[in-house]
Amino acid sequence: MSYLAKPSFKGSFDKYIFKRHGSKFINELRNNVSTSLQIKNLDEMHLEIELDKVNDFRLKAFKSINNITGWKKKILELISPEIHEILGLDLAIQRNLNLSIQMPGDKNSVLEKHLDLRSGDSPFQRVVWIPITNAFESNSIFMLDEESNYKPINLNYGEFLLFDPNTQHGNIENKTNKTRISINVRVKNWFSPDLSNFAPDRQFGVYYEDLCFSESTIRAFEILENEKN
Repeated sequence: MSYLAKPSFKGSFDKYIFKRHGSKFINELRNNVSTSLQIKNLDEMHLEIELDKVNDFRLKAFKSINNITGWKKKILELISPEIHEILGLDLAIQRNLNLSIQMPGDKNSVLEKHLDLRSGDSPFQRVVWIPITNAFESNSIFMLDEESNYKPINLNYGEFLLFDPNTQHGNIENKTNKTRISINVRVKNWFSPDLSNFAPDRQFGVYYEDLCFSESTIRAFEILENEKN
């Protein structure tokens, strides 16, 4: 394990912003997207399609990655054991993987600096951010560092980011000559509250579903179920 930041970025209270090499699942994600889009070199996608077609390609890849067998278990394996140290043993996960494509010069892909909380996401969650191309300079995700400077997080293919979305983050116009494609998904403690009154589309059962439980929690659920009978 090698850490991108120690401690984490300002606004985040855990140190687990890290990168890991050699994940078979990251390779599977890249191969899945490459095959579904019929594009061999994903970081040169902008040489093969027009900007006004990018969302059609994104939706096609989105559907494909969400049909990967057992992807939730593979995400859990990717982020364990660190995710349990941060959020505990009882976890819920976003129902779908998300996919972003940021081609050079695409101003429509700019996501202003923000906190996920303000769009209705749970403040108790963590985001798994997986680039399936190299992510660097202006084509990568940006975050506030410890001195409140808004800076890119450079990640090589095979590395991923686990971060606190209560840290301000976003992206700027991609001024590199490479396309960045990334996948993200949110994980939270199963028992943590959501913002259902503010954002009913982000509550459990609609936005999140079961990921894993501790043995003691499984036993407690069994006891409650038996009490009903």
